[in-house]
Formats: sequence, C-alpha cells, structure tokens
Amino acid sequence: MSARGHSCPHSGPVTLLAVALLCVLLLTAATSPEAAAVPADGSDDGMPVLRRAAAAENQVAYSAVREMTGPHGPGGHVLRVRVVNRPGDGIALAPLGEEEDALVVRSSSALESLDERLLHMLQDTYSVSDAGLADLDGREARVVEAARADGTLAGRFWVDTDTGLLLGRTVYEATGAPAFSVRLSDLALGEGSWPEGRVGDEPWGDALTGTERAELRDGGWPLPEHLTWNLRLVDARSTKLAGNRVVHAVYSDGLSQVSVFTQRGKLDTKHSPALRNGYTGTGAGGSGVPTQHDTIFGGDTGQYQSMWQADGFVYTVLADAPAGLASSAVTALPDPGGSGFWARVHRGLARLGFL
Repeated sequence: MSARGHSCPHSGPVTLLAVALLCVLLLTAATSPEAAAVPADGSDDGMPVLRRAAAAENQVAYSAVREMTGPHGPGGHVLRVRVVNRPGDGIALAPLGEEEDALVVRSSSALESLDERLLHMLQDTYSVSDAGLADLDGREARVVEAARADGTLAGRFWVDTDTGLLLGRTVYEATGAPAFSVRLSDLALGEGSWPEGRVGDEPWGDALTGTERAELRDGGWPLPEHLTWNLRLVDARSTKLAGNRVVHAVYSDGLSQVSVFTQRGKLDTKHSPALRNGYTGTGAGGSGVPTQHDTIFGGDTGQYQSMWQADGFVYTVLADAPAGLASSAVTALPDPGGSGFWARVHRGLARLGFL
C-alpha cells in the first residue's frame, strides 16, 4: 500500500517531464539540419545556360533516342524510348521499336523538361555553376553542375552549344554514386516522323489554384506546400476516378521529382507490399525507411514507389529521385501508425520505454 501510495503522486510529473524532454529533443532535431540540408550559396552562373535549354524545348524540333539509366552496378538497367519533339504540338514517346504505339503528350503535362518552376527550385536549393565545355557523344556541350551546401555534387547537365537542347543530365546520391541519368542519342534536327492522327493529351486533371488547394486542406486533404525543406510543391492537379476525387501533387528540388497521388478510402485487405514489376524493395526498416512503411520499392531505372493508407486516405508515391530523397518524401507524409504531433510523442515515449 505504502509503496503504491508513494509512486502515484510522482507518475504524473514524471510523464510530463518525459513529454517535455521529448518535445525539446524533437524541436532540437528539427532545428539542427545536416551540413547539406540547407540551401547552397553561389553565384549560380550556370542558370542562363539552363534557361536557354528550357527555351530550346519549345523552339527546336528534333527526334532522338532517350536513354534512361538507373543506379550503376548490379541491377542497373537502360530504358530506351524514341522521342519526337514538335514545338507547339507536344512530344511523342514510344519504346524503341514500337513507334506505332507512340503516346503524344503536351510538353507541360508532366514537367517533361526544364521549365521555370523547376529552374526556380534548382536555384533556390543548389549552387548552380557553369563548369565549361565537354564532348558528349560527338557533340559539344556546356556542362552545368548543381552542388549541395556541403560541396558535394548533386546533379550535372549537358547542354548542346549549337541548339541549346538539353542532351543529358545525371542526378547523384549523397555518396557521389549516380542515382539515375537521362541522355539523348541519335539526335536529328527537324520534325521527324510524327504519329499522325494522334491528339496531344491535356495535362492530367485540372490544375488546382492556391484557393482550391486551401479549400482541400480545410476539408482534411493532406496537401502540404513542402514535403521536406528541399521538396516544394511545383504542380497540383485533381481528377475523378470512378466518381471519387484523386489529387496528384508533384514536388521537386529542381533535379528530382516526386509524385504523390492521394484519394479517400482504404486499401483492399488483399493488398501487400509484394515485389512486383521489376521493383526491388528496401525491406522493413531499410535505409532511411521507418518500419511503419514496410517497404519502399526501387526500380531499376531509378524510380521508387510506395503505397499505404493513413487517416482515411490512400497514398501512392512515385519518385524519380535518389533513394534518400525518395525516403524523406515518403516519411514526410502521414504514416500508417497515425500522424500528428501527439502521435509522434506517443511513439517516442514508447521507444524510450515510458509506455
């Protein structure tokens, strides 16, 4: 009796103290970023070169083979797509050898190339420098490099000195290893063979204005303007699927893109994170991935995907990004174990053994 009587009066203050200490830890962690987790300073003298490349996509007709390469080493893979660019009409894409099944899209529909939104994010996040001239597949190109705040290389662009076209780009992991790259080969200027009779698709869904995004948030929809300090919302659209709203939000740091599809509902009970479509999973608790998310699947061309449910919504994330950035995007969204400040406090206390 006496032992219980002595312990009870202290249980409340001890819990409050633990909560207070945890709050301090959370706030301290939030305000102490890693060396590279801040915008990089620099003259950004490479931006005029990239702005020329952005303009060239809307001015120069060409056909080429687009080669997309995933992480180098075992499991790396090259995907080749025939590309025909016709300014004013859009861009036609088809797997090499299957040109009769070309898909025509408007240039603005999926941020296919550099545009001012991506360039703005790139300049805000990285130090963008003109690194001089180089030869790329027999064409003279100006090289532009994007560096993180700690000086490590985050991305490299090759811009054709003759036409201004973006000939290639590579995005690098924090370790310096290539995450994925895109190259144009067999470049031929002119309109090329266009799939006649096909009409360019309009952008996916209706673009959401700032007011519409705010109304969705007021209605409980998770649609943050930032996922992480370096992933900012650059495009948001909405459409109907089987009568239900689906929101497609695109986040970018200027180099990589993360698409987040959100809809109300829950996953079928048969859904499981089984390996599929050539994707390899990180496994539960993999690099940078909390156990609540089970698995983030990495494709062999540098794309990652994840799907889960939380708080009455189903989330599907597709990321053309380095593994660390893809993980940070997924974990910035509500997790299956619940979301919000007090949910994080509860999990933190449980890990510390207070609950």
